[in-house]
Amino acid sequence: MNKKRILVADDEVNILKVIRAELLNEGYEVDLAYDGDEACEKIRKNKYDVAILDIRMPKKDGIETLKEIKSIRKETIVIMMTAFGTIENAVEAIKIGAYDYLTKPFDSTELIYKIQEALKIKEKTSNKMDISDDKQVNLIGQSKEMKLIKSKIEKIKDLETTVLLTGESGTGKGVIAKAIHYSSDRNNLPFIHLNCAVLPANLIESELFGHEKGSFTGAVENKKGKFELAGKGTIFLDEINSLSPNLQAKLLTVLQEKRMEKIGGSKTIPVEARIIAATNENLEEAVRHKEFREDLFYRLNVITIECPPLRFRREDIEALTLYFLKKINTKFNKNVLEISSEVWQILKNYDWPGNVRELENTLESAIALANSTTLYEDDLPIRIIQKAKNHEYFNNNNGLSPLEIQEIKVIKKALEKYGGHREKTAKDLGISRRTLQYKLKKFGLINK
Repeated sequence: MNKKRILVADDEVNILKVIRAELLNEGYEVDLAYDGDEACEKIRKNKYDVAILDIRMPKKDGIETLKEIKSIRKETIVIMMTAFGTIENAVEAIKIGAYDYLTKPFDSTELIYKIQEALKIKEKTSNKMDISDDKQVNLIGQSKEMKLIKSKIEKIKDLETTVLLTGESGTGKGVIAKAIHYSSDRNNLPFIHLNCAVLPANLIESELFGHEKGSFTGAVENKKGKFELAGKGTIFLDEINSLSPNLQAKLLTVLQEKRMEKIGGSKTIPVEARIIAATNENLEEAVRHKEFREDLFYRLNVITIECPPLRFRREDIEALTLYFLKKINTKFNKNVLEISSEVWQILKNYDWPGNVRELENTLESAIALANSTTLYEDDLPIRIIQKAKNHEYFNNNNGLSPLEIQEIKVIKKALEKYGGHREKTAKDLGISRRTLQYKLKKFGLINK
């Protein structure tokens, strides 16, 4: 059996040494990188089963490194390491495609467990084909938000107008772009997708416009760009907000004049494709901060479709779950037929910061590891169970925080101990009788 190969990237040498020793002891092959650039260079040259990245690294941080890894080696499992103060960045990493994250300091057994679980899933998926038909687009859900999106698509599907899709990462902007294309009269023409954030800035221009042989170092042959490849079909520019000012200017020219030239070329090429752009940032805010061209924004923002986060359309969670259940069963050749009531409760209470993508990834992991035909609570990631239960706890207690709930329990216990005697209760709690009276009223423990 081949040893699994792991790349660990962190600028703290002592942490690298400790993790390397633990992983070697578990029988893994281990390579180290001391910054984000070195990690990306090693990923380009070698195949790794798992990459463990620190969020904060010199030259290229963990988020940038993750994006590049996913563009170079999509199959590599990525686990992030983060200090407590950067947990939000780790959640963002999961939206982009990280498998999970660890908060420093962590126990080595926790890291080993996460690696083992991730590799189990990878083994189950490595020899399975994704049977979904690229042209089969399913917009799942009957919430008012989804009905509005479906209605807009029906109205604009055959128009040549540029469409701008907005919304958080994982809300399904790519699915909506495909739905527009494949429901339109262009459905038999190419649908070209380019994520503007995953490629280095010096490569995006060539990807969009193409180049002539010899136009720059490495241009060993003529290359068609995405606009030319799209023909009269659709080109979908994802994360348009990440384009450099120079490329924003060139894209504006394409939109205004419907033509372009390859890098190093002199021939004008007509642009006939319909353009759909997407952003997970507020472009109006970016315009105000001079980070995005105002004239380009108005050219893109002809028709806007807002993709709401999953937490704003919780009524669609059930339909999405059942859709993914069927899809994942087929993909893994599994037979998970039922979902326990506890799991339904968790799925509906969790806030899904990674939106529909996170829901699908969570179900994929749970179904891959499930040991029966029913999905149980233990099949779900622990972090999701905990956060869902905290959300439920908060909602079931009139919006009180967990700290306030604990305070109520302590006060009630002291009152019971002294038979409701408030002076003795206040003394036992180390507060004044007046403060106790205020808290009893605040928490509704007496009639006001």
